[in-house]
Amino acid sequence: MPEPRAAHPYYLYDAIHAQPALIEKVLTRRDAIEHAADAMAEKERITFVGIGTSLHAAQIAELWMREFTAGRIWPHFEQSFELVNHPIAFGSRDAVVVITHTGTTTASVAALRAAHAAGTHTVAITGEPAGPTVGTEIRDADFHIETCDQEVSFAYTKSYTTALAALALMIRRIAERKKLLASGIDARGIERIPEFIRQALTLEPQIREVAKKIARLSRIVLFGAGVGWPTAREGALKIKESCYIAAEGFETEEVLHGPFSEIDSRAALIGLLTGRPSDDRARQILRAAGELKTLRVAIVTPSANHDISAEHTLVVPEASPETGEWLAAFTHLVPLQLLNYFIALERGLNPDTGRQDQPAHAAASRHYKY
Repeated sequence: MPEPRAAHPYYLYDAIHAQPALIEKVLTRRDAIEHAADAMAEKERITFVGIGTSLHAAQIAELWMREFTAGRIWPHFEQSFELVNHPIAFGSRDAVVVITHTGTTTASVAALRAAHAAGTHTVAITGEPAGPTVGTEIRDADFHIETCDQEVSFAYTKSYTTALAALALMIRRIAERKKLLASGIDARGIERIPEFIRQALTLEPQIREVAKKIARLSRIVLFGAGVGWPTAREGALKIKESCYIAAEGFETEEVLHGPFSEIDSRAALIGLLTGRPSDDRARQILRAAGELKTLRVAIVTPSANHDISAEHTLVVPEASPETGEWLAAFTHLVPLQLLNYFIALERGLNPDTGRQDQPAHAAASRHYKY
């Protein structure tokens, strides 16, 4: 493990900026990923499994499968701990994809083991290298796809987006093999993901200014629909890990079913808009929050950038308004990653440690393992 850093740029910053090049590397592994997808296309049921950040990847994979096939394939996503303790009866007609960057996540490895024992077709998506700490369950998966080098920062970033890139290739291939790729979906946009992320990274100066205002607040609420929902959850998780601020990510409509009651001038509200009809509800929520003197931030595609009620609007790239919202899983995420990083700096924190440098948290961590 490299020596800890004591000032900017921390390892998290390097990981955020490394993502385009690392995704380009994943895209060169197309043949291996598509080979796994060809086998999955023969199965009746596909389940994506993960925990923590990888759970958000699993949820996005389910949403992508529905979007890429216009809902004609009904996949599932499952949280690995729940799956192990409340199992599904998998069999030979199933495919299970387990996402775990370390390759050692206890619950996810157990889920893969159970699926393998049931004769299920298994795919493991992990980081590299597959060293001696990676268990036999990962090695025994029918297909093992590696993404990028292991993270140094506690807040995982590059491992998440590289896993998403692999999943996008996989899902596109399955849709094509089953002849179910929806019309109007520009799935070839996968090759442009690095370009879109590089464009999103140019928002850094704006994001630093937003971070200065959010850093002094005590609560952050993020929301989105479609892939914006797990992206909001992922953004909230990173803020918890690096900034130690109460943060929650919600589905757009769910904000109005309880969470909105706790929003006031002590909070920041971050909405993710992608040009879909669900944006109309997001605009209502942002307008309503203005009555509460809440600091509002909107992350929007160009096609969604109208009638926005927010103190700050961050415009991210899109391929075209007609190609679907699936790319927003990358373009809306990058500003959240940078925002998390610069909020931590504004609060005088090292965003790499996950508080493991604090004696009480280090002591607490001895009572569990991942």
